[in-house]
Amino acid sequence: MKKDKAKFVLAEASIDEVNKQLRINLLVMAVVIAILAMNVMQFLKHKTIFYAFLSVLMLLLLFFIAQARNILKSRKQQLTE
Repeated sequence: MKKDKAKFVLAEASIDEVNKQLRINLLVMAVVIAILAMNVMQFLKHKTIFYAFLSVLMLLLLFFIAQARNILKSRKQQLTE
């Protein structure tokens, strides 16, 4: 029998788990920003709608990642009080 992997639940998370999620979140943000920069450069070079769409998609993804980061930071602040 396989042991099920525990999922991350913010309401039950400890400070260490929140810090780990914040580090992962920062890494994902850095990757998305790098991909966004490459897409913008390609758009400026080729002027295609495909790269414009990818850039807008990356901006939207970056917005949602930033919102998740804000939620994690507020939970971390609650746990440290």
